[in-house]
Amino acid sequence: MAGQLTPPNTEEYTTLCTDLYQLTMAAAYYVSPNRISNNKGIFEMFVRRLPLNRSYIVAAGLEQTLHFILDMKFSDKQISYIRSIDGFKTVDEDFFDYLRAFKFTGIVWAVPEGTILFPNEPLLRIEAPMIEAQIIETYVLSMINFQSLIATKASRIVSAAGGRSVIEFGSRRAHGPQAGFLAARASFIGGCTGTSNMLAGLELGIPLFGTMAHSFIMSFEKEEEAFQQFNRVFPSGFLLVDTYDSIRAVKKIIQAGIHTNGIRLDSGDLLHLSLQIRKILDQAGYSSTKIMASGDLNEYQIKELLNRGAPIDLFAVGTELVTSRDDPAMNGVYKLVAMRVPSSSSLSSSSSSSSSSLVTTDKKTKPNDFSDDNKWHLLYKIKTSPGKKTYPGPKQIHRILENNLIKNDLVTLDNETVDNDINSILLLKKYIEHGKILEEIPSMQTIQKFHLQQLNTVPSRFKDLDHIPEAFPVQFSNKLVRLRNEISHRIENPQ
Repeated sequence: MAGQLTPPNTEEYTTLCTDLYQLTMAAAYYVSPNRISNNKGIFEMFVRRLPLNRSYIVAAGLEQTLHFILDMKFSDKQISYIRSIDGFKTVDEDFFDYLRAFKFTGIVWAVPEGTILFPNEPLLRIEAPMIEAQIIETYVLSMINFQSLIATKASRIVSAAGGRSVIEFGSRRAHGPQAGFLAARASFIGGCTGTSNMLAGLELGIPLFGTMAHSFIMSFEKEEEAFQQFNRVFPSGFLLVDTYDSIRAVKKIIQAGIHTNGIRLDSGDLLHLSLQIRKILDQAGYSSTKIMASGDLNEYQIKELLNRGAPIDLFAVGTELVTSRDDPAMNGVYKLVAMRVPSSSSLSSSSSSSSSSLVTTDKKTKPNDFSDDNKWHLLYKIKTSPGKKTYPGPKQIHRILENNLIKNDLVTLDNETVDNDINSILLLKKYIEHGKILEEIPSMQTIQKFHLQQLNTVPSRFKDLDHIPEAFPVQFSNKLVRLRNEISHRIENPQ
């Protein structure tokens, strides 16, 4: 029937959740006369600028990215569709055979989920044949950008809550059901106690929380009847008290002898209401009854409420969290930083026809992630566009702590050694090689615990909501800076 929608197969669906130019580039690589597709590209993902009001980011989205990379394949239906696109009608048949047999054969390096990072530090590095490294770009960026954005927002909100529980309540305001699920995951990584999203509970084991809607209260003749019925079925649940009058509702609960685990305030002056209700509950012997607050809350409102003494035990945060409402985008980019080309390649090792990159060979550098070192040259690449200049080569991040706090991060070339007197932690780990995941994927609880440990190493000035530092604790090694300057000079002064 015309216009009828058929639910897509999930695996097939995600493969074509990509930009057209990933496939046009792949085809052009494949049929290039000098077979650039045989070269191995090294791409890094990093964030140039933090979202507004942020002083760090929380890496998230790696697990889904790893599984996508290993599972990605093209079905006959997808290949048939690609062939039908006008631009592909003249592409060699061999290219479509290549897609039909597509499998990622490269290497993936990344920081563990929950890691705190700063601008221009690589979250992830892909080392693979050019087509493989290029064709996964869109998914990698969309998954890691979104989840890192939400995990960062959650981390800020949890910090503002000062030890009170924060629950993610935003599925209905997320940008679609999948975004709601992923936001629940990222929020938990950022420190939230739980979520209202049922699928996140089923698939990820995240603790579930939920109360009731105002419509439940309104469907009963009397408000107290709604409270009694809900409490009878869910004695450990929270009762929503602001449908009509919050103070009167709490008094009705007490008068009816309903022993509830907690009440939820969703509107009104949360400071004064919570103070009055806490007093009423305590005087009636309901000192164990908790107060939950919700209603378009964000980190600033939570901090203000607590600073003014609001006796709120839990915060449920929805729209502001799952959309990162104050700045709803993470501008992570995926850039070519080097290539490994066969020693017999006709590419020049001393010049480049590109105005934004330079090919250069460092024979002292071993391509330590590909076999048969003598068969490959490492060619550094940089981009010199104004405001978008990149650092060349595969990198590593050395985190240096002082008194258990981040003193600075030193970004170096991946094979570069640092001063023996410097006690540093290497942040990037190898996750995929030879078609297998090398690092065990931790549980959600383990990832969250790791992030909270990371948060304890962040100096207080980077957690201050009101004063965002002007500089970040990131340095680049002398060798890396010198290499970038040399390549830039050669681009600006071609022979």
